[in-house]
Amino acid sequence: MYFDIADITASIHLLIAWGLLVGLVYSTVGAAGGILASVGLISVFGLQQPNLVKPMAQALTLVTPLIAVPLYMRQCRVVNSLATLLGIGGIIGAIIGSSLSSVWLADMSLFKPVFAVLVFIIAGQILWQLLRKPTATDEVSCTQRAAEAFEQHMKRGGEACDIGVAHSRLSLSKIDIEFSGQTFSFHPLLPLLTGMGIAVLSSALGVGGGFLLVPFMNIVLRLPMHIIAGTSALAITLHSLTSIANYVRIGVELDYALLGFMFIGVIAGSIIGPLISRLLPDKALRGFLMVVLFVIGLRYTGVI
Repeated sequence: MYFDIADITASIHLLIAWGLLVGLVYSTVGAAGGILASVGLISVFGLQQPNLVKPMAQALTLVTPLIAVPLYMRQCRVVNSLATLLGIGGIIGAIIGSSLSSVWLADMSLFKPVFAVLVFIIAGQILWQLLRKPTATDEVSCTQRAAEAFEQHMKRGGEACDIGVAHSRLSLSKIDIEFSGQTFSFHPLLPLLTGMGIAVLSSALGVGGGFLLVPFMNIVLRLPMHIIAGTSALAITLHSLTSIANYVRIGVELDYALLGFMFIGVIAGSIIGPLISRLLPDKALRGFLMVVLFVIGLRYTGVI
């Protein structure tokens, strides 16, 4: 089928299949959905307009957060204040990043190597997570105690909201949240500036930003993973919508027909992913993704 705006001919079945892959990876690993969406649009389907690739890839990665966020909210597993601060910073960063990228990364010969660098960074981050060993401090940390308490509570058949996220302090100088009997604190300015920086990069390259938001909340803010996924998804939704809207504002016309077919696959993958991820080892999933990303990076730098 020929898609006029994208100026490509692509199989409908392949579009749905690639969308399925994007949804599966993003919903099981929590990152790299935008990377695979961009690779599919460029290398599989032959789209040669970077300024069209970027907002369309971001649109594809919006599906999973939009499905997941309401579910996490009903389980009281979203830190609303943190997501809002990351989102506000992300809105500002998305406008800056997409505006700069539409001018400076409008040529595919320049976009590919810059994109490859990002892919290598993400692959390296996954490798670090796989090789990193927990320290004695990690094992007795507030984060670990909260995670273990939540898991035990759920195993006993308890309701998530019984020990879910609650704010004990909310001010301009400090935010305290409670989760599973533990208290976590951070300064509001930190997520605001971090969200801005991450959004500049992600909107410039057409990715979601989860690959940076997740480690920021886990390593810097020391939050347990049980409340990171939903919080990250809400923040990504805010800045991705802003980025897409800004690309449209500056004149980029999205190919909605092409997106529609890929959306079918992404929705299916987003539903199937959480079901099969329970049956597969986390390290195996991350290891496979790391290898795929390294190959993509080598390909886009011309090494292979």
